[in-house]
Amino acid sequence: MNLITGVREPKFLLMYAPQRHNPTYGVVKPEVSLGNLYLAAALEENGFEVDVLDCCIGDEKKHSMEESFNRTIPLSNGMIRVGLSSETILREVKRYDIIGVSSIFTSQTRTVEELVRLISDAYPEKLIIMGGINARSQMRRFFDAGAHLICISEAERTIVQIGNVFRRGSMDFSGIPGIAFLSGEQIQVNPMSDVENNLDNLPIPARYKLPLKRIAEIARPHGGVIKPGQLERSQIYVSVTTSRGCPYVCSFCHISGEQKNSEVGYLGKFRYQSEERVEKEMAAIKELGAKYIYIEDDSLLAKKKRALSIFRMLTKFGFSLGDVNGVNLSHLHKNKVGKIVIDDEMLETMAEAGFDRLSFPVESGSQRIIDKWVSGKINHNEYDISALIKKANSLGIIVSSCYLIGYPDETYEELARTLIAAKKHMDAGSAYANFTIVTPFPGTALYDFVSRNNLLLPGVDIADLDWMRPSFKTLIDPWYLEFISRKAWEYLNKPERIAIVRSMLPKK
Repeated sequence: MNLITGVREPKFLLMYAPQRHNPTYGVVKPEVSLGNLYLAAALEENGFEVDVLDCCIGDEKKHSMEESFNRTIPLSNGMIRVGLSSETILREVKRYDIIGVSSIFTSQTRTVEELVRLISDAYPEKLIIMGGINARSQMRRFFDAGAHLICISEAERTIVQIGNVFRRGSMDFSGIPGIAFLSGEQIQVNPMSDVENNLDNLPIPARYKLPLKRIAEIARPHGGVIKPGQLERSQIYVSVTTSRGCPYVCSFCHISGEQKNSEVGYLGKFRYQSEERVEKEMAAIKELGAKYIYIEDDSLLAKKKRALSIFRMLTKFGFSLGDVNGVNLSHLHKNKVGKIVIDDEMLETMAEAGFDRLSFPVESGSQRIIDKWVSGKINHNEYDISALIKKANSLGIIVSSCYLIGYPDETYEELARTLIAAKKHMDAGSAYANFTIVTPFPGTALYDFVSRNNLLLPGVDIADLDWMRPSFKTLIDPWYLEFISRKAWEYLNKPERIAIVRSMLPKK
C-alpha cells in the first residue's frame, strides 16, 4: 500500500455512496443507516476528527438538491444514478486521510465499487476502509476497486484501532481482529475475536452529523412511509436500534450467516441495550428535535418484558414510532391456558408509546414454506393474523403486510395460498401489501444453497440482485413470479398507496 505517511492524527470521512435505481420500480430513499453514525461517535469519543457524507443527498450546507438528490443521470444499462457528481465527491474527499465506505445492501454494489475506484484513482495515498454485510460478502470485488481494509464485523472498536495505528506512526494493520486485507494477491482475513455483548457500551450514534432537515424535507424513511405534508418543516425523524441480532434464523436473512463459529463473530445472537441506555438515547434524540422515530431492530420484541418496559418509558417523550423491520408475529401472541391468543397488553402498550404503524412480515401463506425456509416463526394454524390486524387498527395503528414469493421449492399452489392470504389480510384492514421476490443475497444461508446447487439464472450478476426480479431457478417460472408480484401489488393496494410509491421513482 502506497499510503500517506507522517500523519499521526488522521481525519476520517465516512461515506454512503450515490444510489442507482431502476426507473420502472426502483424507489429512491436516503440510506443514512446507523452504522456510520455509531462509528463516527466511537471515533469522536477517542479524539479523532470525523465527518459523515451521504453522496445521494449531500450536505445541506454545501450542496443544493439539484446537485444531490435531484441530480439524476441515466446510465447505459437503463438504470439511473442519483447523487453528487464525481467531481463534487473528489472535492469533498480531498482534506481527509481515511475514507470509510459503507456497503450494507447488495443493490449498492455498483455505486460503491464506482465510489471506491474513483477515490483510489484520484488519491492513491488515502486509506480506504469498508464495512457492511455486502462489503464483507464481495471482498474480492472491492479490493480490486481499490479498498485497502474491509471490516468483517461490527466495527466500533475496529475503526478506533485503525486510527490508533496512525497514532503509533505505523502502517501495519495486520494484527487487528475483524479485518480483511490483501497479502500479495491473496485475501487474508483476521477473524473477529469477540463481539460486544453489552450494547450499553456502545456510544450514542452521531445523528447530528447528518443533514436532518434535508432528510425530513425528502420525507422518505428507510422502511416507513410519511405522507406528503405530514411533517412540519421544523420536524425531523431518525432511526433507532435498541438491540442487535435475532432469535430466528431465516434462510434469506443476513442473520443466517452470522451464527456461532462464524469468522465474523456471533453477530446473530440477540443482544440488547438496557432500559436506562435506551432512555438516555431517546433524550438525546428529543434534544435534536425529532418527532418521528423508526425503530430498526431485527427483533424488537424478542424480550417481551424488556420491550414492554421500554414502551412504557417512551410514553413520556411523545414520539410517533414506527417499526420498519416489522415485528415477529409470534411476539404479538401469547399462550393462555393452552391456547394461542393475541397479546392485547403488548399491542395496547405499543399504541400508548406512540406506534402509529407496524409492518407484519407474513412471509408466506404456506406453512410448509415457513417451516422450511422461515424458521417456523409463524403458525397459520394457531395465529389469526386478520384478527391481529383488526386489533391493531382499533388502537390507531396502521398495519402493512409483507409477503415473499419465489422460494426454491415453492409450488404454484403455495404461491396461490400466499396471494389468498394477502387478500384476506387486506380485507381485514391492512393498509397495504408488499410483495418481494426471494433473493439469495451474499452472506445468507440461501445464497450458499443457491451457489452450492448452481441455481443462479443465466446472465445474473450478484451485483445486480434485487428483490423485485427473480434471480435463481425455482419450480415456478421466473417470468410468472415477476408478473404476479407486480400485478398482485397493483390489484390489492389502494390507488393512494400506489401513487405514493410511484412518486418516489427516480425522474427519467
